[in-house]
Amino acid sequence: MYAAALTLSGATTVATTGVPFFMLGSLGPIESFGLIVAAGVLIGAALLRRYAEWHGVEDDHIRGLTGWITITGFLGAHVFDVLAYQWKDLLKDPLLILKVWHGISSYGGFIGGAMGFALYVWWKRLPVRLMADIALVGLMPAFSIGRIGCTVVSDHVGAALKDPNAWYAFLAMDYPRSAATNSNIAHLFQQHPDARDSILAWNLGLVEFFYLVPVNAVILWLAFRSAKRVPAGFIAVLTGILYAPVRFFLDYLRPENSDPRHFGLTFAQWASILAFGVSVYVAGRVLKNGTPAKTIAKTSSEAQAKLRVVLKEVEEEEKAEKASKGKSPAAKPKTVEAAKPAEVEDAEDAALAKEAEEAGRAERAAEKAADEGAEKAAEKAADEAADETAEKAAAANVEEPADEGAEVDPKAAAEAAKPASKPAQSKQSKQGGGGGKGKGKKR
Repeated sequence: MYAAALTLSGATTVATTGVPFFMLGSLGPIESFGLIVAAGVLIGAALLRRYAEWHGVEDDHIRGLTGWITITGFLGAHVFDVLAYQWKDLLKDPLLILKVWHGISSYGGFIGGAMGFALYVWWKRLPVRLMADIALVGLMPAFSIGRIGCTVVSDHVGAALKDPNAWYAFLAMDYPRSAATNSNIAHLFQQHPDARDSILAWNLGLVEFFYLVPVNAVILWLAFRSAKRVPAGFIAVLTGILYAPVRFFLDYLRPENSDPRHFGLTFAQWASILAFGVSVYVAGRVLKNGTPAKTIAKTSSEAQAKLRVVLKEVEEEEKAEKASKGKSPAAKPKTVEAAKPAEVEDAEDAALAKEAEEAGRAERAAEKAADEGAEKAAEKAADEAADETAEKAAAANVEEPADEGAEVDPKAAAEAAKPASKPAQSKQSKQGGGGGKGKGKKR
């Protein structure tokens, strides 16, 4: 986002003012305006982050808010500049609206940034008043530093001074005829053809910067003081109240060629009226029912100290984890696996799953075979026990002594000896599937 700020601002400067450039090593031509604006964005983003971290805002939201405001701010600055100041050129070339490097306006940037802010806060469901303060704490310093760039490149040349000896003449600048390559300075000499070598005229960028210095001091003091803190949202509306009136009156010093009038006022003057009215109304509501936003420490310095401790602990934990992984031999394959493509990991997972399934099948088959073997062994033991019992019973019938005086019948003795052959018949019936004991139990 910061690179975008540098690129857009530098390209806009070349397209609109044709300012000189200086060489910096092998980086090629670098516009002073672009560098100053980029520095403003970086400083503003740092203040925004510090204020947001003091109030416990997550890092993702800090980055998201900064990015949305920066990008939409630059886009809005160009779109509203074309609509308000280059309308005739737009009718001739409709594609001008897409040439983001061709002109920017400050109030257009405010409107575009406000739209990006509103969309992001609504999307993430964030507290509007606190986030508005966070945005303005970063925006106003960045915008004020950007006015230094406007001063350097004479991007806002105002009307010529009527009295060069007036007390306020120190705020004006002498513009030489040799600088007439700048369109604003060229228009100034067109309005005063009798001027010789130079013209003393307002540098409105410089005047606005001088005014914004105390405004920033007040805003940052109220924002970062730990005692008697103002309600959330008051910083944002106070910025509008302090900036809008001065911008309204400064625009009376702008030439009509660069700032055309719409119903007697410039676009910035109409925007100043709207901004001032909305700011006053919202300020009344904030002071009536607003409360200061909660912070994670008494001062922002204490909050930064806590964050440094937390970051140090996290860094040490990460180092310890990396060291433990480096010592463990089992950790090395994980590192290799992490570097593998998703397709390879999926194929390996499928192969492992297949092996596990086959192993499960083999285990279940072994268990089934073991159960069947145990059952057959039990049946065999039962059959052998039955056969042994039958043989003993037969032997007992044969060997049992007869009653005294009783005669032994040879036929009866032969019949008594027959049961000894029954066990063999029993086994044959089991093998043939007749009425054996084992087969009867399975059914």
